[in-house]
Amino acid sequence: MSTFGTDFGRSLSLTPERVVREGADGEIGDLMAEAAASGKDTAVRGAGRSCNTQTLTTGTVLDNSRDDAEPRFTGEGHLVEVPSGITWLALEKWLNGHGRANPVLPSYLNLTVGGTLSIGGFGHGSLRSGLQIDQVAEIELVDGTGRSRTCSREENSELFRFALGGLGQVGFIRNAVLHTVPYRAVTPVSRIPHTGMSDLAEFMKGVAADPAVSGYFGMYDRDSWYSQIALAAEVAEAVEAGEPGTVLPAPDYSLLLHQEVDQHLLPVLQDASHVNLWADYVFDEAGFEGIAKTLEELTRESPFADHLISLYFLVIVRPEAATPFVFAPSLDTPVQYGIGVFTTIEKSDYHAVAETRRVLRELLAACAEAKGRPYLYGSHELDAELLEGFYGADALRRLESLRAEHALTRFNPRAFGGVRP
Repeated sequence: MSTFGTDFGRSLSLTPERVVREGADGEIGDLMAEAAASGKDTAVRGAGRSCNTQTLTTGTVLDNSRDDAEPRFTGEGHLVEVPSGITWLALEKWLNGHGRANPVLPSYLNLTVGGTLSIGGFGHGSLRSGLQIDQVAEIELVDGTGRSRTCSREENSELFRFALGGLGQVGFIRNAVLHTVPYRAVTPVSRIPHTGMSDLAEFMKGVAADPAVSGYFGMYDRDSWYSQIALAAEVAEAVEAGEPGTVLPAPDYSLLLHQEVDQHLLPVLQDASHVNLWADYVFDEAGFEGIAKTLEELTRESPFADHLISLYFLVIVRPEAATPFVFAPSLDTPVQYGIGVFTTIEKSDYHAVAETRRVLRELLAACAEAKGRPYLYGSHELDAELLEGFYGADALRRLESLRAEHALTRFNPRAFGGVRP
């Protein structure tokens, strides 16, 4: 039970009454109905990488991890159907073996498909393909009565818009049907060094308009500031074009990034003595300019100067006519900018933990003022006023109505850090 008593943030411990898994302990419809009938809280847990206690409960935990999950191609257009408990790592390897790939992947792939689809999903491929939820053709959604529904842009479209990016508020995502793209065995990659945040931010503004760039992320890793771009050309053409920095061929680029991040994260994942306060935000260009100046100053001051692991930057361009998901970390603007703030602090250093929380509260307030949006897996101290400012009163009222209508009032109740709209 200890595994399910805390999450990656390690800021709270709650021991569940029971842990159940689809297949091993019954069909998911029956498990959902039993959990709702119990009158106790239920939470879904995949890889447990949330930072704000979203997957914790003293009631029932639905363990969504599936080592036995098997993808399959379905329909036309190289769609792939997957159980939500499969990891992106397992799915990407399977797809690559069949000549296909995911258009957008996070840099760390030991996350479940259902987990990231419930918060949105970003990665270096977001520059051209938007969010991971933008790649979803349909999902199978199970409610608190045990009923299963197919949801897409055309069928049960409201539930589709609330479910994806919606932190499991309107049901359990059992399966997802995803778009894929042709597998690219080798990607030319160039790393561009920057003198600081302002230099990196200025470079980011031109990335979306450059057709030669197919993928992007930026990084501050306490030692350096840099941008890493994937190029649309083949390796020989990219080298000949003389792109800035050194162009190197990267075999299985997404898998390579995962290996690098996995090695970097391993000490953090295994060290139970630390609290991980991680938070991501999405801005338009004006909001990004303002927050970039703030972040550059914060990297020089305590607590970030002592406890920051890294800052992570993305440029996001969603597909035309993308679905307006209700709670997704996305804005109605052609180009969006993502910023991730990753800190880790010894639990015993109460002052540093408190100070880091204070700074993150200030960043969340700045995000709200700039009309940005938070990425909801992270360490955000939300309240009713902030929720209404980010998502609107009408959407929040409709959410509560849908939860009542589908017997989900006790399902994933800590989605907003324990605050209800």
